[in-house]
Amino acid sequence: MYFVTLVKFRKKLTQEDFKAFDDAEKEFSKQGLKVLQDFYTLGRYDNVIVLEAPNEKVVASFFMKLSNIAQTETLVALPKAEGRKLI
Repeated sequence: MYFVTLVKFRKKLTQEDFKAFDDAEKEFSKQGLKVLQDFYTLGRYDNVIVLEAPNEKVVASFFMKLSNIAQTETLVALPKAEGRKLI
């Protein structure tokens, strides 16, 4: 499954915060989570992350672990061909 997460940082990030993100990514990769793209953005959100994971629970657990650093909104994403089949 694919997920797009919109991220708003709760504070100015430190090197420890970046390490926490990296450590969580390594930890959750054992559960099948894979960060496909990671963009820093201008506007309402600070970051957009595109992930692949086996289910919503893995993604939710990943971002809950980082909830002291960032507020997130996650969307389930379907590849174009799959989405068109549903329409």
